This record gives sequence, structure tokens and C-alpha cells, in this order.
Amino acid sequence: MSDAFGDARVIPASKQAKEQMNQLKAKGIFQELGDIWRLGAALGITLGQTSMDGKEMDTFQNINSLDPDGIIAAVMVGLYPNSEPKDRLSLLVAYAEWGINEIYHKDEIGTLDFAKLGLAEESIST
Repeated sequence: MSDAFGDARVIPASKQAKEQMNQLKAKGIFQELGDIWRLGAALGITLGQTSMDGKEMDTFQNINSLDPDGIIAAVMVGLYPNSEPKDRLSLLVAYAEWGINEIYHKDEIGTLDFAKLGLAEESIST
């Protein structure tokens, strides 16, 4: 699955997503930033929600440390088998951006419930 995202070796994230992940980690909700990113990506993929809105991206983490088993890559190839690797990566990042914001927002308003996260519900779109 190493070619799922072409030559890319790092996953980018927006400044906003990095700040949100750092705040969630500082509150002790997560132990690692990568855990937040993976959950955010999974949530975005599951609910079919993306967010980029012209956000400036910066380097976040190495692809291999975020997806060591290639599971996320396999999901993205399965969902988008005919997409170019760079487009597949951009879409994955957009899913993660939306999901991170959703997790952060739910925590901020006091409705973050891991047992219900991603289940059929009216989600908040920002």
C-alpha cells in the first residue's frame, strides 16, 4: 500500500487542526496527536465529511507513523481506486481536518461521547 499516496512521505495539517489536537492532548483526552488525527480521519471518512476551506497546510507527521499497518491507505484505495495518489492524500487530509474539528467542537460544547461518535446523528459542520 506504500504507493497509495504516491511519493508523499508526510501528512500535512492546518495550524487550526494542530492547535485543536494539542488542546485535546493537553486536556488528557488523548495521549498522542497521531491518535487524534487517526480518529478524526476515520470520523470524516465514516460520515463522508471534508473540510479544507483554503486552509494553509504545514507538515504534521510521517505517513508511516500515522498509518504503520497501511489500514488507512487500504481504505482510501478501496474508496477511491481510480484517483491519483496526490488527490487521494488531499482527500484524506480533508477528512481528517473535518473530523479533528468535529471532535474538538464536541469536546468544547460538552457533547464528546466516544460511545456515540460517528453514529447516525446530526453532525456539526464548520
